[in-house]
Amino acid sequence: MINIDKQSRTPVYEQLVDAFEKEIILGIRQPDSIIPSVRALSVELGINPNTVQKAYLELERRNITYSVPGVGRFVSAEGAAILKKDLSEAEALLQKGVEYMRRAEVPLSEVIRRVQELYEKNNGITEE
Repeated sequence: MINIDKQSRTPVYEQLVDAFEKEIILGIRQPDSIIPSVRALSVELGINPNTVQKAYLELERRNITYSVPGVGRFVSAEGAAILKKDLSEAEALLQKGVEYMRRAEVPLSEVIRRVQELYEKNNGITEE
């Protein structure tokens, strides 16, 4: 189930892209499985069809999905591999950063605090 936060600073189309990517990474959406039509998803989520179309075009541009004219849109066989590669590259960058902080003798609690701060900042989470 895709959840959209209309109050978020993250554009709705980006939230949709993120939601589909998450479902693909988690195996909820399998290769060659159909995804909802623009109309169906826009009605289900109560959002503009152009927003859904923009998200779908971004997924297609990145080869996460593909479309078959007159049939629908599907998760590409390469989609999960592409996303897992992206995740692996992000993990490698994080590893480098953690190793740098370890060499600089930054305490683990500070490393965790900084990672958490960045994570929350990038997810639009703010402390009150």
